[in-house]
Amino acid sequence: MTHVEALAEGIVRLAHNLAALLLAVATGLVFFQVVTRFGLGHAAGWSEILARGLIIWSTLLVAAAGFRLGAMIPIDFIRSLLPPRAQIWVIRLVTLLTLVLLAVLIWQGWAMTLRVQGQRVAMMGVSMSWFYAAIPLGALMAVPGVLLRHLDQERDTP
Repeated sequence: MTHVEALAEGIVRLAHNLAALLLAVATGLVFFQVVTRFGLGHAAGWSEILARGLIIWSTLLVAAAGFRLGAMIPIDFIRSLLPPRAQIWVIRLVTLLTLVLLAVLIWQGWAMTLRVQGQRVAMMGVSMSWFYAAIPLGALMAVPGVLLRHLDQERDTP
């Protein structure tokens, strides 16, 4: 494994672990929300909004690991019908199209993040851009996962 591949694996691992941590915090916030609503009779509205934001972040960050592990929608059945030489071109095409999609998410996600800077999240008073930033950052962190998966598939295809 090269240094670049090791760095890419580290990025994927960081995204995966961060997603797990954020999901755990969101779960705690939802529990807190239930306790304040039904136990104390007064809901802490900010906890629901923050939990929702953390789940969004978690979902977009875990895409890196999903791509790396090949857990996204596979087209293995279609590939298996093709001869080995055509299979490699299907792999390359899918990787290229996935990278184009991620590039669009990075570009447009960043534009959206900048566009909503002035908007505030209700009950929290923070910029809405903190929630929208999950789109470009999650897509950016998914790129190494896509490339690592592609390298594995290139190596494994006869």
